[in-house]
Amino acid sequence: MDISSQEEHMIQALREVALPPLFVLIRIRNDILNDTVNIEEGRRNEIVNTLERYIAPLWEDYHKEKNAQANEGASNPE
Repeated sequence: MDISSQEEHMIQALREVALPPLFVLIRIRNDILNDTVNIEEGRRNEIVNTLERYIAPLWEDYHKEKNAQANEGASNPE
């Protein structure tokens, strides 16, 4: 998949502010999905589908970690 210079600059800017990778991927996905002016539909769908393949496992890991922390907190009340 080719990345345009605009996409590359957006990714670089999000990295520089040290946001969590999952947040960055979701933000980029949403921005691209809603950009009906600058990105043609076929390209937009290709990019969104690719990002969703990367987001899905990270989202699952996030929820597993969150649930593990909740269960740990419940078993160790202070």
